[in-house]
Amino acid sequence: MIVNRSTDPAPIESRDWDSLLDERQGLFDRQWKYLWQHSPFYRDKLSAAGLRENEPPRLADLSQVPFTLKEEFRASQEAFPPFGRHLAVDRKQLRQIQTSSGTTGKPMAIGLTSKDAQASSEMLRRGYLAVGLRPGDTVLHAFSMSRAWIGGLCMVEGYLSMGVTVLPIGAEAGRDKILEMMRMFRPDAIAATPGFLLNLGMRALELGIDPHSLGLKHMLTGGEPGGGIPRVREQISGMWNCPIREVMGGTDFYTATWAECPEQNGMHFVGAEYGWFELVDPDSGAAVEVKEGAVGELVYTHLQREAVPVLRFRHRDIVRVTGMGRCACGRCTPQIRCIGRADDMLIVKGVNLFPSAVRAVVAEHVGLGPEFRIVKPKGQYTLPGPLHLKVEADEQIPMQAEDFAKILQQRLSVAFSVAFVARGSTAATDAIKAGYFEEV
Repeated sequence: MIVNRSTDPAPIESRDWDSLLDERQGLFDRQWKYLWQHSPFYRDKLSAAGLRENEPPRLADLSQVPFTLKEEFRASQEAFPPFGRHLAVDRKQLRQIQTSSGTTGKPMAIGLTSKDAQASSEMLRRGYLAVGLRPGDTVLHAFSMSRAWIGGLCMVEGYLSMGVTVLPIGAEAGRDKILEMMRMFRPDAIAATPGFLLNLGMRALELGIDPHSLGLKHMLTGGEPGGGIPRVREQISGMWNCPIREVMGGTDFYTATWAECPEQNGMHFVGAEYGWFELVDPDSGAAVEVKEGAVGELVYTHLQREAVPVLRFRHRDIVRVTGMGRCACGRCTPQIRCIGRADDMLIVKGVNLFPSAVRAVVAEHVGLGPEFRIVKPKGQYTLPGPLHLKVEADEQIPMQAEDFAKILQQRLSVAFSVAFVARGSTAATDAIKAGYFEEV
């Protein structure tokens, strides 16, 4: 493996964003022809839409190109297992196989060639540099290592590509073991979900360990929107006496597509030459201009991908653009915060509600959370109310569940019924999904 020890932003990250359009158009033109020639799935899809191989559209306006939905990939995979008709290389060319978590259905299989894996590692390297990691740091990796998903091996390869020392322990080792390793090796950084970082800190306190004493300099988080919620960030940073930075990606696109710099104004796009992103209205699909303050659903297109390329793939993350132009860190790529997922959004008596908004209110109250579950009928996202909520709480919480329900209603304009439950009681099961919901 080639180790890149540069600590500066990649040259392309420091260039004016609009100036990159022409060369990215050239990359897209080649990728467009590649799809026609190597992907039976896209050749049929684009032909049916009346599009032609020798007439690639302009990146600045892809409205004539149909969206790609995860459901289409799932159907393709089920009809032609294990990878589907959207696999664009011979299986023998695959270097690595990833899968989605499978929390909403059968896991999706994603293959990577050597070139694809190198691009993933480079984007991770850029992301890690953005959050503050440097060659020679030691990182304890506490995202799960137990399955072939992007938060495991791919992230570890990214660490190795930039010359850090990695402890690939994984969340499944358990909090006590991770705390033992932290005391033994004194890592500079830890990578985990926001919820795990909070739980780990609470477990340290239960064991009489001051989290401040463990000497963390960096916390890298992702996997759920909590890392972008100010009160959650303050809670985690205060508990560990350490700054926290977000990264975000996805199995279908790249492991790390966005990463937060020390300016803390949102996550920078770190793959300008590897992918294109759009914002669309999650209901109508109409284009949303990428400018500061804009809110929309992320749609991704690969510009350089061999094995399983995507074209106008609706990723379902709902984001707000928090910055455009040159940042004090030297990067000129757009910045965002994730505010929720379109497929998690609830409509309660006509009010749109993201579970991340509930998390933000829970985080404001000492003794509550961080774990909670919204109890709802399976597969239903339009509900009559009140919204039933289980919130993990300390035994001596100085508040009644009814009082917290009133606070939630005042803040979110939705009626709630709340039950405080014991810590650890909302762990994922067949009924309780990893995420926000308990389905009945």
